[in-house]
Amino acid sequence: MNTQSPTIGSSSISSILGLSPWSSPWDVWARMHGLTESSSTAATARGHILEPAIGAHYAHLNNVEILKGPEYEAEPLIGPESWMHARPDFFVSIEDAKWLLEIKSTRKFDQKWGRSGTSNVPPHYAAQCIWQMAVTNDDRCDLAAFATISDEYRSYKIYRDDRIEEKIISFARDWYKKHIEKGIPPEVDGSSACSKSLAKLFRQENKDFIEPQESHIALADELKQIRAQYAELEKRKKHLENQIKECIGTSYGIAGIATWSESKPRRTFDRSNFEQQHPELAKQYIVEGDPTRTFRFQYTGESK
Repeated sequence: MNTQSPTIGSSSISSILGLSPWSSPWDVWARMHGLTESSSTAATARGHILEPAIGAHYAHLNNVEILKGPEYEAEPLIGPESWMHARPDFFVSIEDAKWLLEIKSTRKFDQKWGRSGTSNVPPHYAAQCIWQMAVTNDDRCDLAAFATISDEYRSYKIYRDDRIEEKIISFARDWYKKHIEKGIPPEVDGSSACSKSLAKLFRQENKDFIEPQESHIALADELKQIRAQYAELEKRKKHLENQIKECIGTSYGIAGIATWSESKPRRTFDRSNFEQQHPELAKQYIVEGDPTRTFRFQYTGESK
């Protein structure tokens, strides 16, 4: 295998399919072409720390042996096509049976998570498991998950479905040929991941303006219209919320409709006062982040 050749892994497939809440097809394309880099988050770091413990808990409950997957090796596993790869967290072994084990940690189990023992997991995790089975040619992938806030553990069983698998591979194959082999970038989208990647890729180099083209004006006209509609909808939303609050009055809420709870007084750190009284100490705790770009929409639609 040529390790320099871009490949689609299980962590990218949900983004390519438009299922990931954290990444977008454009984001994956930019990373695979070396235009942007993957960034680690606190949630990612937490997941790596909890992974061995969750895996051990799964092994104990199911009385099985788990073997470390290629996540801990130098090279990933390559699938039936050279551009497919996967790094399963663990392999499960019991007598003559073997299957995959994926580990996830989350803050809480929302409505996207089904009951333990089912196959009902969030779509982006399901796609990841399906991709891993396609690469390794295994027929089952269990997913062990732990919710940190509720201190709750659940496990799921996902079985191979040839029909769904082929649809995903076919979509990924077309995407790879168009956007990786031919180098055609996907259309930017409205995800926050795409916004962050664009800001990383396009650092401001000067304060020059480019002359507006017809395509720019068409985009601006549509955005102006949507912003106006959004403002009206937001105003109507607040109006309806206040009407419901008036109905609730001093009660906690209206059963099955809404609650209006009272929070504890907010406590904030008086940074300005602290810097004035302890300027030298404050300097020791100042952390400088990366530069950011701020988008301000100025279009009025009026001709100059």
